[in-house]
Amino acid sequence: MSKFVAFKTMSEMPELPVSQARMSWNKTGSWRSSTPGHQGKLPPCNFNCPAGEDIRGYLDLMKKGKVSDAFKLLTKANPLPAVCGNVCYHPCQTNCNRHNFDTELQIRSVERLIGDWGIETGFRPTLPATGSKRVAVIGAGPAGLAAAHYLRQSGVNVVLYDENKKPGGILQYGIPSYRLDKDVLKAELDRVLDGVEFKGNLRLGSDFDLASLAEFDAIFLATGAHTSKRMYAEGEDLPGVESGLGFLKRVNSGESVQFEGKQVLVVGGGNTACDVARTAYRLGGSVTVAYRRTEHEMPAFAEEVEQMKTEPIDLEFLVAPFRLTPTTDGRLCVACHRMELGEPDDDGRRRPVVIDGADFDITVDVVFTAIGEDPDLSAAAGLDYDSSGSLDLSQVDPQLRDKLFIGGDILPQPRTVPHAVASGRLASEQINAFLQGVQVAKPSAVAEVATEEDVNFAYFTRLNAAQRASLSSGQGISSDKAAATDEANRCLSCGVCFECDNCYNFCPDLAVVRTPDGYQANLDYCKGCGICAKECPSGTLGMQGGRVA
Repeated sequence: MSKFVAFKTMSEMPELPVSQARMSWNKTGSWRSSTPGHQGKLPPCNFNCPAGEDIRGYLDLMKKGKVSDAFKLLTKANPLPAVCGNVCYHPCQTNCNRHNFDTELQIRSVERLIGDWGIETGFRPTLPATGSKRVAVIGAGPAGLAAAHYLRQSGVNVVLYDENKKPGGILQYGIPSYRLDKDVLKAELDRVLDGVEFKGNLRLGSDFDLASLAEFDAIFLATGAHTSKRMYAEGEDLPGVESGLGFLKRVNSGESVQFEGKQVLVVGGGNTACDVARTAYRLGGSVTVAYRRTEHEMPAFAEEVEQMKTEPIDLEFLVAPFRLTPTTDGRLCVACHRMELGEPDDDGRRRPVVIDGADFDITVDVVFTAIGEDPDLSAAAGLDYDSSGSLDLSQVDPQLRDKLFIGGDILPQPRTVPHAVASGRLASEQINAFLQGVQVAKPSAVAEVATEEDVNFAYFTRLNAAQRASLSSGQGISSDKAAATDEANRCLSCGVCFECDNCYNFCPDLAVVRTPDGYQANLDYCKGCGICAKECPSGTLGMQGGRVA
């Protein structure tokens, strides 16, 4: 702990080295055996954001109260910040380097506040005049929306087709309103589609085909994955059995559905199963979820499972329906295998194995299947997957193939909203390059990610238990700019300089200088002592070995 020492007379003062002339002639840099430099490491939040947001960047702007600039920076990568602030599974937070120090930053809540700012202020980006190029985007889900938005932002005429009346895809017809307020969605869609021509109720394959779009300069196909996988259980086509996604679409379309007094069985363990179960419960059903593995292997996001567990929904693990038969009173008798876990399969999860002689029956009124969805490529003539699961365009009409781009859930990538948004944005960049006849720049090598070991936590204040508890929901942050600013101020700025002046102040040789491009070491005087790197809070600076003449 520091202590103030007062000297009452000159004799009490210790001897101090004082230079009576400039020492700039003494270029101590020749002594140097190591050199400070920027390590160029990526913050883990940025690295783990599927949408490619500069999270550290907009948190830094929020620290300075610049919400407008934060919104503009965020929407360079993701045009749906308010939507993602509600539904994203936030891998940025789970990988935050503050996780073990006190608690991770509530980034999703800050993103939601920034997105809501855009809605409340009615922000609209300035649209450039359109040129002669025209692009057809098929599918108005997150990927198609992002592609249409960024193409229009670059002056391209865009026509967006969708089989549904309203745009939004899974956001409109899949995610329940208790997780995503439809007014928030509508407000963001109005901004995202500003300047885009939307044509709904047109289904590829029945109302138009790829050949009819030949007049366009490019086509982006992003029809998603909406075909529910089958259980391959006897009787699964009986009345009373429905795909979970189809059920969610009916509810989100405004259809009146009630399950008062009814037993509902949901088969599956993914996010769709969670949404179906919680929606059916809200409609009065007594709901059971049957999953063939254990909770540990559930593909649903942990947060979704935890929220489902807070509601009166029965979870039956290690159960697999194999036969459904109608009962005399109009219900369904579902015969189920009791399972146990065997050896790991190809995806690393332990394979469910039937326990002989342990079958049992469940009698219910409704069964929803939610064991996954596949894309339906039958409407895109010639397009299919090959035996390895990769897209095969060899049979597509060559005149269309050359200008056909594909993205979103059709691609073998994680099926989440931020992944789809990123896919659409990247597609817009590729299409723009194609329209201009230039090559897309190859992405640079992925930088190293800054870890906890890179951060000097001595410069940061740890939250106490009460403060950590108050952050658990993030609710206050998403609705209070001051709280969001406070939260942004907890950012460690991992691997990125935030101009704290530590290197400048601590350098014993005054060798660190400020420049318009940041701090630089004057190598004529830097002895390579490493104090600047040691005292760098964010791990931006590191020392490189080797004597420099």
